[in-house]
Amino acid sequence: MKFTLPRQEISKDLNLFVAKRIRQEKIDVSRVSRIHLNQIAVITREIQRAGLPKYLVIKKLKKGLGSGVFLHPKAEPILKGAVIGPYSGEVVIGPQYHGENSDYVFAIMSNLVLTKQEQKMFDPKSRYHPRRIYSLDVDAYKKGNFTRFINHSHQPNVEAHLVHIPKNSLGLEPSPFEMIYIAKKTIQPGEQLLICYEGDDDSYWGVAKIKPLRMTPKTFRLSPSLKVMVAAIFYRR
Repeated sequence: MKFTLPRQEISKDLNLFVAKRIRQEKIDVSRVSRIHLNQIAVITREIQRAGLPKYLVIKKLKKGLGSGVFLHPKAEPILKGAVIGPYSGEVVIGPQYHGENSDYVFAIMSNLVLTKQEQKMFDPKSRYHPRRIYSLDVDAYKKGNFTRFINHSHQPNVEAHLVHIPKNSLGLEPSPFEMIYIAKKTIQPGEQLLICYEGDDDSYWGVAKIKPLRMTPKTFRLSPSLKVMVAAIFYRR
């Protein structure tokens, strides 16, 4: 599997910048629980070893929808509140309104105003402007893990949580922030994992250049033979 980055990739300077901004602007970043910390450690080791936890399956979907992530039909249900995995990718900071959109970008912080020194450090190709607005994103377009294949839905069974990873004895590098996917409700065997990327449901499909689809966990299912089954109602839309 090509995308096998266990956790987000961030430079030391940017990591220090983010930690400072989180303190200054009092951004709500939850302290990860011990249970979730253990689950993150297990999942990241599995990503390093195989790229994909053995209880998950990535399959191509119909209608040009790309790939989707499913719970294996023979796996145990994923219980509500369990960690699915970290949303990994390259953590970048850049002009907020640069006109380049990616359906693999997860916005962490927006409406950031940088000092002249900060702009020189993080946006050296641009001329300094005191009112230029920046955003901090995790971009999984070129590198990431299986979470980048989890599709968008207005009826998700997965949700994103921004957490703080403290010093620990589990081999996880501490981080002032990390985006973690968690089961919003119990996910049954054969069910597709889905998350809501935007408040406006159709905005995601516009960026992805796909006709809006009200996808739900029941739209596609995985059969015992690992064939993608499509709900009959899908064809009547």
